[in-house]
Amino acid sequence: MTLNRRLLLGTAPLMLILLAVGIYAIHLFSKLGGAIDVIMRENYASVVASQNMKEAAERMDSGLAFALNGEEQKGRDSYQQALPLFEQNSDAEAKNITLPGEGELEAKIQRQHADYQKLAAKFFALPNNDPARRSLYFDELLPLFTSIKNTAGEILDLNQKNMVEANNQARAQSRASSQLMVFILLGGLATAAIISYFLAQSIVRPLVSLTESAQQLGEGHLDQHVPVVSHDEVGRLAETFNKMAARLRAYRQSTTEQLLRAQQTTHDALQAFPDPIIVLSPEKEIQLQNVAAERFLKQIGGHLDALAPVSAYIEQSLKGAPDFQPTSFDKAMLVSSDEGEKFFLPRVLAMRKETGAVFGVVVALQDVTRFRVADDVKTDLIATVSHELKTPLTSLQMAVYLLLEEKVGPLNSKQTELLLAARHNSDRLFEMIEDLLDLARFEGGASLIDKKPVSSHELLEEVVKREQELVSSRGLHLEVAEEPHLPAIAVSRPRIDQVFANFISNAVRHSPARGTIKLSAAREGAKAVRFSVKDEGRGIPREMARRVFDKFFRVPEAGDEGVGLGLSIAREIVLAHGGNIGVDTDRGRGSEFYFTLPVLS
Repeated sequence: MTLNRRLLLGTAPLMLILLAVGIYAIHLFSKLGGAIDVIMRENYASVVASQNMKEAAERMDSGLAFALNGEEQKGRDSYQQALPLFEQNSDAEAKNITLPGEGELEAKIQRQHADYQKLAAKFFALPNNDPARRSLYFDELLPLFTSIKNTAGEILDLNQKNMVEANNQARAQSRASSQLMVFILLGGLATAAIISYFLAQSIVRPLVSLTESAQQLGEGHLDQHVPVVSHDEVGRLAETFNKMAARLRAYRQSTTEQLLRAQQTTHDALQAFPDPIIVLSPEKEIQLQNVAAERFLKQIGGHLDALAPVSAYIEQSLKGAPDFQPTSFDKAMLVSSDEGEKFFLPRVLAMRKETGAVFGVVVALQDVTRFRVADDVKTDLIATVSHELKTPLTSLQMAVYLLLEEKVGPLNSKQTELLLAARHNSDRLFEMIEDLLDLARFEGGASLIDKKPVSSHELLEEVVKREQELVSSRGLHLEVAEEPHLPAIAVSRPRIDQVFANFISNAVRHSPARGTIKLSAAREGAKAVRFSVKDEGRGIPREMARRVFDKFFRVPEAGDEGVGLGLSIAREIVLAHGGNIGVDTDRGRGSEFYFTLPVLS
């Protein structure tokens, strides 16, 4: 017998019990619903009609009382408004006679109401001050009103008592039915318990044995064999499990040698690297390292926590941050050891599963001592050469300016033209030298940033005032977009002005005629403000966008006159402020240069 048939036969009694309970419950609910419907349709409608007749009779009596007290028009209005309400509810009650004696009471009300109308007409026909009017009200109308009200009350009591009796009957029936359903359900539960016990003996026990064997198999104990005690689905599952265990044993025997060989190859390849390489677990425990890493750790005290920057990069990568792969030597760390001082450039790469979860990091420390020394020599050379060129260039500029001012004699047009060209080129050369000196100072670690608090709005407003003339002189439009209530920041005004000037001058050079340059300021998260300058030019090729902040880099087709230092200096200024700098560009849609500055805490 198959497992499906066994389960079906075992649960059939329980299903029959549930079906019987369901049918009985549907019958009971239908019966209770019919009883409630009768109460609502017959008795409740009469209760509402009787209550409304009483209220209408009281309002008609109030109208007569108003008229008797001299408020004739108010009394007539009140009487006429209540009269149709009484008649409508009287007619409704006459159509809903359901109880013995209810018809006689309704006929009595209608007779009394007809008499009341005749007397009320006679009442309103008498003059206001006629004593007969008062006598008519107190002697005949008031007693008749009381009788009408009492009769309506009798109809109301009659229907309310019937509603209470019907409700008690429904409750009694509900209690009896509930007791019966409880007995049936208890019987069903007992039957289900017995069925479950026998099913557990025939099905669950083999499954428990199979589960225990699977757990042992998962822990690496492949010599598992499950006894096959039936020929149903559970028996076939046991046969399949035994075949799988046999195949796993054969696979382990064939792959063990391959795994050992692969592990040895990986170990040898890692040991061949001359730079320290360390593999860490999510708990920052060393899982694997090469010989160079062992020597390096001994030099710094045994663990990477001794290097604060590397420890911070590891922590960020374990939390899901992008890999840390610096492209310049400014992130190189100085490490002192018995072999002398060395510079190591760290790279931290996260190891991720297919789901994106990080299960470890690889730390590679590249020895860049020679490159760092060469970079320092280059920086010192640039600074020295620039400084030495500045003095003779200043003298040359002074001579050109004196000649143009004709201090030493008049000039003809050709001489003036040549001197103007010399002045222009000498000014350009002077600016290049200043840029080279600034760059050398930044790279040499000189403190050129004197930060002071300033409002973001005020900073943006001064930039607009300063650059508006340049933008307008080229036939362009400067658009400002500022997020309200921006926080204050701490900056070196001359240096940040230099960044804005570089961004805006680049945008002016590359914007089409009558184009728009957009200057923006907005929050960047909770701890920074983002400033940006966007133009409508040709944009920068994507493969070159990441290099625009490199020293001496120029986009080949841009045709700029500079030497490619402006954006590099801007990057150094922003980084010195603790911010970030970048560019968003798309070919044919312009470029947006931006930088962020931390808010004033």
